[in-house]
Order: sequence, then C-alpha cells, then structure tokens
Amino acid sequence: MMGAVTILANTYCSEELTQGLDNQIICLSVINTLFAITAFVGNAVVLMALHKESSLHQPSKALIRNLVASDVCVSFVELVFVAYWISILQERRQACRILYYAQVIGGIISLYVSLCTLAAISVDRLLALLLGLRYRQIVTLRRVYAVNGTIWVFPGVSSAIFWIFSPATWKVWSSTCLTLCLITALFCYTRIFVRLRHQQSQAHNHPQEQGIQTIPSNLLRYRKTVHTALWLQTALVFCYLPYLLVAPFANREIQNTHESAFYIPLYTTVTLMFFNSTLNPILYCWKIKEVRRTVKDMFCCS
Repeated sequence: MMGAVTILANTYCSEELTQGLDNQIICLSVINTLFAITAFVGNAVVLMALHKESSLHQPSKALIRNLVASDVCVSFVELVFVAYWISILQERRQACRILYYAQVIGGIISLYVSLCTLAAISVDRLLALLLGLRYRQIVTLRRVYAVNGTIWVFPGVSSAIFWIFSPATWKVWSSTCLTLCLITALFCYTRIFVRLRHQQSQAHNHPQEQGIQTIPSNLLRYRKTVHTALWLQTALVFCYLPYLLVAPFANREIQNTHESAFYIPLYTTVTLMFFNSTLNPILYCWKIKEVRRTVKDMFCCS
C-alpha cells in the first residue's frame, strides 16, 4: 500500500477517532448485518429467477444480471464493513487496517460496476428504440458479455488500483466516471421520452401510418422496461446522493482534525448506499412481471 492510503487506514482505525462511539458502531454493525443478509438472499433469488426465466430478451437480461451480481458483491463488502467495526470495538488495529483496505477496495469496485451497468442499461433501452428491427442484430449476447466484462475491469478494478497507488488520480478519475455515467443515463432517458412523445404525436396526426413504426412492436412492454430501468437509476441516485454530498467534507475533516463528530454521519450515508442493494430485488420483483412470476413459482408450495 502506498503512503497516502496507509495514512487513511491509520486515521480510520485510530482510537482517537472512534473513542466514545461504541454504541453507535454497534448499532451500525447490526443494521448492516441485516442489510447484508437481505441483500444477499434477495439478489441470489433474483439471479436464480433470471436463470430460469427464458422469455426476457437475453442481452438485456445479461445487463440486469450484471447489476444483480454487483449487488451480491456489495453484500459481502457490507460484511467486511461489519468486521472492520468489530475490529475497532476489539481494538485490533492491525486487523482493522487490513479490513479497511478490503472494504474500500470492494466498495469502489461494486460502486462503479453498478453505476456503469445502469448507464449501459440506459444505452441499451435507447438503442432498442432507435434501431428498431436491427436492434437484435446489433445488440447481441456476446457483445453484452464483452461490455459486462469491460465494466468489471475498467472502470471497476482500475478504480481500485488508482485508489491504492494514486489517490489524487483516483479523485479525478472517480469524479469523471461518475459524471459520465449520470450524464449518459440522463441523456438516454431524455432522448427516449422525447422520441416516444414525438412518435405518439405522429400516430395521432397520421393514424393511417400507425402500422409503420420504428419503435419495438410491443410498445407497452418497451415502456415498462424503460420505467423499470429508470426506477433502478432513481433508487441508486437516492441512496448514493447523501454520501456524495457528505463524504468530501467529512473525509477532509476526519483526515485533518481526527474529529469524531463526522464519523457516524459519514458511515450512516455509507449504510444508505448499501441499502440500495437490498432495495433493488424488491424493485425487480415489483417492476418485472416475469421475475415476479418466476419467484412466486420458486416458492410456491407443491
């Protein structure tokens, strides 16, 4: 580990920073343990349901499975966080530093995989609208697998490497990646809704041309997939935004002053980030009827 990262680990494992916070740390540990268990079970069930469900478009399903897989990883990262807090309570500083490295690296990878996968899903939905019949020829399962693999390696693993060896570079890289993902999603969904409104107005003005459309044949189904993707994007922004607002200020104060007053608010926002992985399986079952039906069949008594 490089010097700057070692200093961070020493700071976040210092007795001065966490002194007098035992009750709050125990509370966060219990909450995150519950979230980790529910996130793992919920996302594992969704993965099995997606494996069994064959009616969903395979490339689009592969993107969703990539997002679910990142949430499964988050559940393990969350347990590492709990172990990190337990090491603080037990005053095991060496173990605390190792666990700090592990939870930050795992959290960075999972975060950027989720962000980039949601951006890829928004691009997929836009391509489905713009390409029409050519969509299934261009967006193939092999190409989506390549996109998924690229997301895990770059920016997933590469973000963690930047954090380890060059925190200054990582700050620039992470800000750029975050901005690009959010702008991509915003652009795609805006373009989708503008295009749908335009085509809807054309259909009203020229009803004789309704049979010649460039949008997918099942417009209602397409709208549902877009709304599902938008719900997932909104849930991520809702759960991650408090951390993105609090973390820069809290981290700076903690590193400069070792002020413990910022420790619990910071990790409360981290806990909210983790809650996104518990929330997503609920959204899958609520918004994707094929997943909901398969999950019901899996648990239906014979």
